[in-house]
Amino acid sequence: MLTLFNQLLIIIFVTLTSLCSVYAEKTFKEDSIETLTWMGKASYLQFTQRNNLYFAAVGVPAVAYAFEHDKRLQARYGGTEIANIVDHVGDAGVVFNFPVLHGAFYWYGKKYGNSHHVQFAKEYFAAMYLALFETGILSYVDVHKRPVVGDESFWEKEFRGDSSWPSGHVIPYMSLTFKTMQFYGAKWAAIPFVFSILSSMQRVQDNKHWVSDVTASFLISAWASEGVRAAAGYDKNHPFYKWAFEHNLTMGFIKNNGVLGPALSFTY
Repeated sequence: MLTLFNQLLIIIFVTLTSLCSVYAEKTFKEDSIETLTWMGKASYLQFTQRNNLYFAAVGVPAVAYAFEHDKRLQARYGGTEIANIVDHVGDAGVVFNFPVLHGAFYWYGKKYGNSHHVQFAKEYFAAMYLALFETGILSYVDVHKRPVVGDESFWEKEFRGDSSWPSGHVIPYMSLTFKTMQFYGAKWAAIPFVFSILSSMQRVQDNKHWVSDVTASFLISAWASEGVRAAAGYDKNHPFYKWAFEHNLTMGFIKNNGVLGPALSFTY
């Protein structure tokens, strides 16, 4: 008798096999190579993006605060009863680690000639797997063990080191949040953002991760997303994203009544 999880894996395998057979021609191959190229370029371009300074301004203090209060927060929330919806969303993070959603958008975009959906699928794929690769590498750095050691699943042991920092389960949701905001705006991005929060709650309540693990994943996902955006050079992003992030920021100083202060100016 197949378990529900094994059935899901079979469905995922069949879906991906079907997609690859439909788009096994040169176009699919070129798209795949281009997507992997973006991943490679984004690995270093993410460190040159000014927008990532904004995410760092939020993410770095959040991670630092979480490190300082990890034990207190874990004592308060770790091991508490997990609501069904929280538990299901958290466990579904494993399924979202597979390129099912990416493949669906790619297939739909190709079938109906929607290049925007195709671009989204490729950038989301590149950003998510770059972030997962980075979390996997960082997990081999001896930061800290899981809150409770010894009850890890196959996915929690075989693709990362012994450190629980950062969390890989929430990466698909967080990467989806940033890419959805870039392509479809803040309203649609609110859905994966809620999933990101629920998944983070589940990881902490289930004693699989510290709060600092999930806050670090937020920062890694944001940086990877911006790195891929820079590598792809796509210019048809959502108006909200353009308003919030696609502008030139200049920094300087202003003097008023003999007092020197910082001056920021934005050009859209």
